[in-house]
Amino acid sequence: MVSVSKTVRFPEELIRVIEHRARQEKVDESTAIKQLLGLGAEGYAIELFRRGEITLNEAARLAGVTLRQMIDSLQRHGVKGNVRLDQQRRALEFVGELG
Repeated sequence: MVSVSKTVRFPEELIRVIEHRARQEKVDESTAIKQLLGLGAEGYAIELFRRGEITLNEAARLAGVTLRQMIDSLQRHGVKGNVRLDQQRRALEFVGELG
């Protein structure tokens, strides 16, 4: 993964969260920020998937995790698949045409 430097101003309440995470995980604040952003990105991807706005592959890519990790994360959050019945039928028809 390529790193890019950004300058960001955080509200005081987020600084407290970052400092707390750094102490709890015994990491520096930069690492704590990266961890928290990762958690936020995953939560954002889960919510978009839940609303049917992105696919499973897009959710995994957005969160920066593997497809398997995203499936596990969705299950932990109680999110069911967002494939519609017509999409399932088309997939079954396609598979039937292959066989």
